[in-house]
Amino acid sequence: MTEKKTVSDGSFPLVFGMETAEWKELHDGFRKAIQSIVGGGKGSYKKSKEAAASYFETNALDLPRAVRQDEDAKAVLDAVFEAQEELVRTSPGRSEAIRRAGRHVREFLADFLLEKHLNYLDEALQSGEEGAQKFADELGASHLFESAKSLERFRKKIDLYRQVGSFVHTAELSLSTVKVKTRASARAQRGNLWANDRREKYRYLEDLADSGKVIPSFTEEDLEFLVSQSSLDMLKKKATLLLQELKYVEPNRLKANYSRLRDHLQRSNQRHSDFERRRELLIKLGATPEQVDYISARATYQTMKNLLKLANGRLAISDLMGGKRTIRKLLRRRGQAQSKAEIAISRYLIHEEGISRSIAESYARTRKNHSIEHLRKTLDFLKENYQRFYRNHWGFSIHPNVLRRALELGLSRQKLSKRALTTKDFINDLRRALSLEEAQLVKEQNHLSADDRRTALAPLKEVLDYETDTFTRKQLYFIYEQFCRYGLCIPKDKLKQICLKNSGLFPSVRKVQDALEILNSAYRAVGQHGEHLCVLPDYLELPKEAPVHSYKQTA
Repeated sequence: MTEKKTVSDGSFPLVFGMETAEWKELHDGFRKAIQSIVGGGKGSYKKSKEAAASYFETNALDLPRAVRQDEDAKAVLDAVFEAQEELVRTSPGRSEAIRRAGRHVREFLADFLLEKHLNYLDEALQSGEEGAQKFADELGASHLFESAKSLERFRKKIDLYRQVGSFVHTAELSLSTVKVKTRASARAQRGNLWANDRREKYRYLEDLADSGKVIPSFTEEDLEFLVSQSSLDMLKKKATLLLQELKYVEPNRLKANYSRLRDHLQRSNQRHSDFERRRELLIKLGATPEQVDYISARATYQTMKNLLKLANGRLAISDLMGGKRTIRKLLRRRGQAQSKAEIAISRYLIHEEGISRSIAESYARTRKNHSIEHLRKTLDFLKENYQRFYRNHWGFSIHPNVLRRALELGLSRQKLSKRALTTKDFINDLRRALSLEEAQLVKEQNHLSADDRRTALAPLKEVLDYETDTFTRKQLYFIYEQFCRYGLCIPKDKLKQICLKNSGLFPSVRKVQDALEILNSAYRAVGQHGEHLCVLPDYLELPKEAPVHSYKQTA
């Protein structure tokens, strides 16, 4: 028996992975056959297949030894594949034509080798017991058929293979005659080396390509994938669908799942229909071709139709060019301007409470049905809780600017009822408000000159004087000097790089982090706002005209 080897190329499952050393001398003949078919310029699949049969009719294939079993036939077909791939490596520009011709040669030889094999079985049976014994020796199965009675059973099994038209499979010879007949008949009905089902699917796809209905053309890998993965009925079903919708077949679409392909084609048709209807509608409105292309990428026909209906036909082209957010806003308002209640709520928040316009308008849009009285109760509820939690947590009364910032954060929440907001929510709002106000104050004063900054940072210098550890005090003084030199807010990475340059004080990054942690936690003198480190207002002596944002007041 021949030894199997692994085939590395998984793109062509119809390679049996057999050892082909005994059939190497056939390579030249197979290469000539493939070159003859390719060189004949046979463009269609049908002509290529006919050329393969015609070549072997005029150039008889002389096998170096008889095809005794199915593994011999498989090895011959693998030898054709090896010759084919050798030609592909030497002529990569014609790889598709070579692989097509090689497949047609293998398909032809599958039948040719079966015919040769059955003739050989006839000769073995006609030679009597001597021929049967010789055949058993060649198959390496003589130990199974040593007696005259067992040899007669061997002849009956060989005759069964011949009758049903199947290759001898040596591993089956140890089985009963009934099992041999069953398995051999199944292989014969299936098609032996080249299954009938594969032949039919290849024939259907090749006829489809020859009729000019495949764009772009099939590659051999496309065909192998389709034949291996789909049934003939499903191939016909998908091809019919594509021909009805597109008038041609795309190989990649033919590989898709049927339901997914159908849905995709329906969506494509809908998008095409929407695009044409959008063009007509926009042209009627007086849009330029550039505006048509811009708007078509951002709104469906139905959305534009709804907008025009809501705006009573008075919608400007510029509104349609505002993008999805603008269109959604217009739809949400039903094509109308802000209601009177919405305007009243937003004005009250802006002018009476000092809330920013964007937050006020957003709140008014989602609570347009609320009255001003209801709004006052909501604000009183938030203020009362913010003031109480601030005093409980920090020990001081909240400053108006921090309270206003906290109100903005509270009004940005979706739910503001007593059950919706927890203690943690109020404390988080206050922390964020305080941080934002501190950052705003320090950034407003960051334009001070170097001398003014040193004056402003005098409270920080006084506190650092009380640091008991000499080495730590030197580190903190060094950081203090950088704030005097570069500003009240310094990028954190920049400050670290400056500190690391003084290796005497800061031999590692960890030492820098420790010093900053001392300033942040022990002294609460420095806070991080985004990517910047800023000196907190409690440690600044700002000019008298600067507004006081600090929370630190008398209790």
